[in-house]
Parts: sequence; structure tokens; C-alpha cells
Amino acid sequence: MPFPNDLLEQARHLANREPKRPKQASPRRAVSTAYYALFHLLSTETAKNWKRPAERFTVARMLDHAPMARVCTAKRDELNVQFKTRPRPGHDLNVFKHLHAITNTFVNMLQHRHTAITTGRSNGAARTYWRRSNLSKQHSKAGVRSETNTRHRISS
Repeated sequence: MPFPNDLLEQARHLANREPKRPKQASPRRAVSTAYYALFHLLSTETAKNWKRPAERFTVARMLDHAPMARVCTAKRDELNVQFKTRPRPGHDLNVFKHLHAITNTFVNMLQHRHTAITTGRSNGAARTYWRRSNLSKQHSKAGVRSETNTRHRISS
């Protein structure tokens, strides 16, 4: 998935290009670009799981930021409730923890993006998120991708 990785590389570059006295635009743009890297990663992965291959491009283009944020917020909150019940350790719990990290990161990054755009402040978010930027690699290793591909196919 070259495009999300390219965006993330660009965000890193923007965040680190002026380490001592960054111009206002660099960290703001870094936050926005890091958010778009995650947005495109999620859009791409969603489209890959669409049952009808001929419609995948259209599905990816139909995804919108606000509805994705609402879905991520709802799923994150649902998982928070589930975690309070102290579920048994195992593969499913690991998948849920990774899904929680992804949904929570998406919601937080969107909020930071809006803050950076509307107030001109990045609140340090630009340097924070590439620590989480390996989400796709980490969560794939944990079985999230194979889990979604085999058990949670999106139906049309």
C-alpha cells in the first residue's frame, strides 16, 4: 500500500524538517498528512474486503471522514464496554485490542487535524502519530487482517 506509506513518509518529513523553530505550516501540514495516511489505509483495506471486486474502487471513493469517525467512535466505545467485562485472553481479545487502537487513533488524529487546521496548533500531534504509524504492520502480525479477511467480509 504505497500511497498511505508515502503520505506517512511526507508527514514525518514535515514534522522533522525544522526541529528547533518550526514554521507554523509544517507541523499543521504534518498532522493533516498523517491523518490522511490512516484514512487512506483504512479506505484501501475496506475496499479490499468488498465482495464485488469491480466495485472496490467506487467503495473506496465513497468513504467519507465524518461517517468513518462516527463508526470508529462507536466501535471504540463498544470495545471499551466489552473490555470492562474482563474477557478471556486469547486471539479474539488480541484482535479487539488492535481494533481498539486503530479506531481510537483514527478518532484522535481527526480531532488533532481539525485543531491544527482551525487553530493553527498541532499540539505535538505530528511527532506522536508515526509512533503509531506502523499500525498496519503491527496489526497484520497480530492477525487482524487475516481475521477480517476470513471472518468479517463486507457484504454489498
